[in-house]
Amino acid sequence: MNTNTEDELRAMVQRSTAQAARAEWLTSQESSEAPLFDYRYDHVAQVVSVAKYISEREGADIDLVVPAAWLHDISKPAMGGVKEHAKASAEMSRDILTRLGYKQDTTAAICDIIQKHEGLTLGEPLAPLEAQILWEADKIVKLGVTGLFHYVLAGIKLRPGRSISDWYHDLVGFLGLADRIAASMHTTTGRELAYERLSVIRATVEALGKEVSP
Repeated sequence: MNTNTEDELRAMVQRSTAQAARAEWLTSQESSEAPLFDYRYDHVAQVVSVAKYISEREGADIDLVVPAAWLHDISKPAMGGVKEHAKASAEMSRDILTRLGYKQDTTAAICDIIQKHEGLTLGEPLAPLEAQILWEADKIVKLGVTGLFHYVLAGIKLRPGRSISDWYHDLVGFLGLADRIAASMHTTTGRELAYERLSVIRATVEALGKEVSP
């Protein structure tokens, strides 16, 4: 087929479908009380689940880890970043925990854990163990199938108009960071989870590449 003709057909179809797709997304949200996707809540809930799993196997104080996991991103309920969000979340959590009746020393310990979870890679392990576990759980959920879903679903809002091919190339670029995230784990359980999920994300990206570039 003539290249110019195909380009013209592609542009015509895209103009039509883009307009319809935008209308569909707007209508879907307007007709639903629930958000189309609550990225932040889903991220936090996944972090809590992973943090519990690691804590139980590493002998950490789950009574510190669980509230820290639930509150670690309390200062940024949306997808956008907040400057020094770990510190901001710790400060907000102090008031919340005090209102809930937590003792002063327990509140301080939980806030210390929260304040240390920022950053995508890590050299030396954090102390106490509970801080390391929250840090690991927060990063592990960025890997595997969960990480892929979050990456794309959040990206629909942050970077609208992306195609499957665009997402594939973005994910290929993410693999280097994914390697560094996995290498930052220091607990045995966290390391096992991270590398298991890393292998999943690598296999998925490889499979996607074969489909978008046959």
